[in-house]
Amino acid sequence: MSFATPQTLSKDPATDVDTNTVSYVLRAADADKSVFSVAGLTLPASKLLTIQHQLDSKGNERHSTRLDRTEVDALLVPGTVSCYLVIVRPPSTAITNAIIKEEIYKLVDFLIEGGAGANIDAILNSEV
Repeated sequence: MSFATPQTLSKDPATDVDTNTVSYVLRAADADKSVFSVAGLTLPASKLLTIQHQLDSKGNERHSTRLDRTEVDALLVPGTVSCYLVIVRPPSTAITNAIIKEEIYKLVDFLIEGGAGANIDAILNSEV
């Protein structure tokens, strides 16, 4: 199954309503990887969405979704931030899609808990 193009992602806090969106267009795809990017940005600024699948030597499936954003500061020095979600699924049939989705929903809930991404701020402030 391939992902639809373009991928429209909301820049707002997580809700069921997609507003204030950014459109990522498919740039490259093969059997294990798809790369999407936002068109019309002035280089070196860029926004990428990468979806990749791998199988390790133990039979674990590794599924990763990654967002990369490069911006340029006032001195024209580029900087890139990357955000990943990696799912490692063992070959065991005990781990179902429903279980994996439940864990992802809990992770998203943790990140946005307290409104306006309070736990994201705590992570970025190196709180433990």
